[in-house]
Amino acid sequence: MIDFESMRSRTCISDDGKSITYHVINDGPSTHTLIFSGGLGGTHLIWTALARALRARYRLIIWDYPGLTASPSPSPIAAVSVSDLASFQKTVMDTENVERACIVGWSMGPQVALEFSDRYPDRISALVAICGVAGRPFEDRQESEPIAAALGLRAAVPGAVEWISERIDRIEKLKSMLRKIEHPTRWAKRLGLVDPHLDELVFDAVIRDFIDLDPGTYRRYVKAAAEHDASHMLGTLKLPVFALGGEKDRLVPCARVKELADAIPDARYMEIRGATHFLPLEYANLTALEIDDFIKQRVTNE
Repeated sequence: MIDFESMRSRTCISDDGKSITYHVINDGPSTHTLIFSGGLGGTHLIWTALARALRARYRLIIWDYPGLTASPSPSPIAAVSVSDLASFQKTVMDTENVERACIVGWSMGPQVALEFSDRYPDRISALVAICGVAGRPFEDRQESEPIAAALGLRAAVPGAVEWISERIDRIEKLKSMLRKIEHPTRWAKRLGLVDPHLDELVFDAVIRDFIDLDPGTYRRYVKAAAEHDASHMLGTLKLPVFALGGEKDRLVPCARVKELADAIPDARYMEIRGATHFLPLEYANLTALEIDDFIKQRVTNE
């Protein structure tokens, strides 16, 4: 868990009245601020290990999307877009008086970061994209056989929004099944869905958060990710970018992450051997070293 003594949990309100919960670690003078934008179903807990590895060198701000777990909503979110999320991130930065920051995005997070850089180019110093793409993440999706079996899907699932609308009920059935499993991370390890050395205590908590997601809100967030595409801006992006893919990621295959890096001038790409979609938890120390090296070389010029 993120139980650091230096962590402070805070709340701010977006321009449209949504409550945004975020967590500040190492809230003091530092060389640079890192803003962490997560994915769907992976709350701030997904950053536990990486935050532990980076907290001594940077100020860290981790925020949760409104309506998902730590950022509460009195009722299911009626509508949301990736553009909205970029605006919410700006609200967090404004509240904390952060003028510029390196955005570290996981899964859907790189889409939010790219949208943010398009709308607020002076507020972002660099982008670290982990297991994410520029947009339409579910197209040409290839599921491994264990994942397909667990979700009740075919091995290859075409489409994006159609995939969600047809199968969201099966995801709800999966959540019902997970509620009955005492140690869900062990189950995931047996199926090969996560690295065998993944911290079971933390990932069990990640799974519990996923189980508790409001299905209507979750559907709207997935639809927002599926419909968003920032590919048009990659070729002219004037921003230091470091993309990391997981060798065994079946949700966002590393080949697609490499395509993101290849489309951006001077972007750096690295594939982490053995990593799945949950790379930030599985290989945090290695990832932290690479992020630190990237920032020193491309951002702070140390």
